[in-house]
Amino acid sequence: MSIFATLSAMPDQFDRLLRHIPAEYLNWEPANWAGIPSERFSALGHLCHLLDIETQGYQVRFMRTLEETRPELASLDGYQLAQDNDYPHQDPAVQLARFRAARTHTVTWLQGLPPSAWGRRAHYGNYGEITLDGLVRLLVSHDHQHLAGMQWLLMRLNADRELQLPLV
Repeated sequence: MSIFATLSAMPDQFDRLLRHIPAEYLNWEPANWAGIPSERFSALGHLCHLLDIETQGYQVRFMRTLEETRPELASLDGYQLAQDNDYPHQDPAVQLARFRAARTHTVTWLQGLPPSAWGRRAHYGNYGEITLDGLVRLLVSHDHQHLAGMQWLLMRLNADRELQLPLV
């Protein structure tokens, strides 16, 4: 699977997991977060975070890496974004549609870049020097972390609430 196909598949992969979370548990958070493989977000929080990081994080980082000479790229505080953007009160259908649209825009834009663009460099926080190619790979890694976080939440819901949610 190409990296573009992997990126394009994310909204559907996330949606499949989200559909298994009962509506009354979209903002549920466990008493114990031990072992979570991603940030500590509710299911709705994961979705809102994915949208914010796509639009305010990676799209901006990609553009700056392409347009500037070795820019210093900022990391975003996901928990501050959650507070600022009131994640618990967002409509999941709207957020998912916005995430799908943002991801489609990202992939279409990346696919249109010339080969020379992929070697453009930036400095990104603790990662140090990184290429545009590397930033795209970090986005894929970020996606995987949140898919794993959703699987973890499903596990906790089954264990803590005894919901017997189906395997996905």
